[in-house]
Amino acid sequence: MLILTAGILHAQTKPVVTGTFLGDGKDANIRHVLAETREPFSDKPAIQLVFTEKDPSSSKKPGWDAGFKKLGSALIISVNRDGDIFGCEVAHMAHPKSPFSALGQIKMEEFEVTDTAVSGHLTTGGELEAFDQKWDVDLKFTAPLPPGAFAAVPEPTPEPAETGEPEPTGPAPAAHELPLPASATEVDIKPQVGQISFKSPKPVGAVAKELSEKLKQQGWKEGKGGLNAKNNAILMWERNGADLTIMIQAAGPGSTGKIMTQGMDWSEPPEQSASKQADPDSGDNIEAEANRLINEALKQVPGGVKFNHP
Repeated sequence: MLILTAGILHAQTKPVVTGTFLGDGKDANIRHVLAETREPFSDKPAIQLVFTEKDPSSSKKPGWDAGFKKLGSALIISVNRDGDIFGCEVAHMAHPKSPFSALGQIKMEEFEVTDTAVSGHLTTGGELEAFDQKWDVDLKFTAPLPPGAFAAVPEPTPEPAETGEPEPTGPAPAAHELPLPASATEVDIKPQVGQISFKSPKPVGAVAKELSEKLKQQGWKEGKGGLNAKNNAILMWERNGADLTIMIQAAGPGSTGKIMTQGMDWSEPPEQSASKQADPDSGDNIEAEANRLINEALKQVPGGVKFNHP
């Protein structure tokens, strides 16, 4: 078999390929071999070997053209520096159903790599069948290595260890500055566990929207994992290393809410007395105010009659 050169060669190394590549008993007459650089595979340096019937030196993409039979019959092998084959494309002109992949059916023997060349023996160990087509490979080769072939895989840059907590960028937010809905009633503050609960006559959506707008104005950033539905909402917010988890649930025509905090400054908690004041527009307050006014009026009656509402 003739030995021809392909591409730009190293001074001491010329591409050589001998042997047979049979398709349904017909030899492809492989005369050229070319080693191409390629990306690593499974964190191991690798190359692509392109065996062709026609001269690939004028092709800008030999591996690509070979796969589409533009260079006659071709065999394309992807191999790592250890000689392990992880890719095999068979493109024989005698096969109407080709190219096809035949990984695991071809072996590399006597594989050697030097600074300038790569050599080895490709074999199927006999005739194989694929898509009702016969094929058989027994090729020995030597090919010059292009610059950058089998380049070492760069070590990945280690990422900073995640602590699971946001990085503080300022003083911890003060608990007494936490916003509450304007309609909040029955506010219960528990500094020892960093929680605030409340009720509101407004629906879940309105309360969630109001709290979100107020938190944005204070510089809080919305975190991941939030949920906003008709009957319940979970709001996640972050600021200066502190976290807020706000849970709002439907309760009759209104809603209930709980604010759970982490990383906040509770040295000055919100005023408990002010937070527990009843809604001035509630029915109980209106009735109490009416009774007070009645009693004030009855004081003007001789004898000081006092009205007690049952």
